[in-house]
Amino acid sequence: MKGSLIKQHRKFKNMTLEELATGICSVSYLSKIEHNSINASDEIYRLIGERLNIKLTDINQEFDERIYQKLLDWHEAIQLKDNELIEELSKECEQDLQENHNIELSNLYTVIQVRQKMTTTYKPISKNDLNKLENILHGSSSVYQFLYFKTLGIHYLLTAQPKDALHQFLKAKKVMDKIPFQDYEVFFHLALAYSKTRSFVESTYYAQEALEGYQKSFNYSKMIDNYLIIAINYNSLNAYHIAEEYLLKILKLAKYHIPETEKRRIYHNLGINYINQEKFEKAYHYLFLAYEIDTKESSFMSSTIYLLALTSFYSGDRTKCMKYIEEGEKEAKKHGFTKYKHKFYILRNMLQESTHTEEFINKLENEIIPTFRELNEYKDYKYFVEMLASIFYEKRLYKKSAMYFKEANNYQQVQKKDLL
Repeated sequence: MKGSLIKQHRKFKNMTLEELATGICSVSYLSKIEHNSINASDEIYRLIGERLNIKLTDINQEFDERIYQKLLDWHEAIQLKDNELIEELSKECEQDLQENHNIELSNLYTVIQVRQKMTTTYKPISKNDLNKLENILHGSSSVYQFLYFKTLGIHYLLTAQPKDALHQFLKAKKVMDKIPFQDYEVFFHLALAYSKTRSFVESTYYAQEALEGYQKSFNYSKMIDNYLIIAINYNSLNAYHIAEEYLLKILKLAKYHIPETEKRRIYHNLGINYINQEKFEKAYHYLFLAYEIDTKESSFMSSTIYLLALTSFYSGDRTKCMKYIEEGEKEAKKHGFTKYKHKFYILRNMLQESTHTEEFINKLENEIIPTFRELNEYKDYKYFVEMLASIFYEKRLYKKSAMYFKEANNYQQVQKKDLL
């Protein structure tokens, strides 16, 4: 197992076999050490350890079941977002692995630590951590592979690449058959990824799979997450009254079992539902309730501000609409949210009745619409393509209008084919 540890740390430091072997042993001898084909002398292990800044002599490499279980408990705490328990188990696992250098346990610690970073910061995996996890993958245990694919899938969700996320979650589901525990979170993530790729039947199927598991453990927070996906799916299928029914039931359940930050998600989606039903007073009420609850998810806050501005626009309250546009533009600029910069730009022009100017049309056609397609933001892409088609129709550019209406109608089918 020392060989695996050497190889892993050599790759972490971006060293070649030649660089590590120089002055210690031959390259071929080091290669055999790394493949655990031979046991080297304590002196060679000492020299290699000094160069890699790790201890390789008199180390405990036994697989400790107690540490293994603690690592899994830590991963579960991350899923449950129990911050106090996350910190406690993180420190305990780190201390345990200072004494125990089993490579499998060390690898599990590495992938779980990366997952913790994503969960607490809401940011994707750094390039350095991505390389580190990928270097471990070859020859790793089934449990590591499962956690790797799942963690990478979440990374792709955070980088707005739902198709890539979906492929990783499907890999995780396949590996799950080989591991000694059931993880319902992968079904939740499959439901989420399918929903983001507009595959609502598949999404609802996996949300139901996840629900069955979470109901057994009375995990109300996760149950609500999956009910919420089902409601969003119904919203997207234009079954607004069914979605509303789900959301109101969830809100009743959430009253007793989840923190304010999770209620925020429900209020936000009720707001969307009532916008779709053109019940703008109710939409504003729930969106404002969401707005008043603080969130670390900056893009989520930008989304709520945009919907408040949109609701104010459709309600005819120009003053409120401009107030939220200005706030949203500042947020989008602060966090570099291209998506929301464009959305607030469009709404500002709608408010100012300047959507038929050459400047606006040129930006919408050549910058904004291609960006939304690239970001795989189906609903916004379709909406703005239809807006452009309508503008061309009103300007009597019927050929261009027909071309864009056709593009809006065909896009969902094209996207489905991309998933195959």
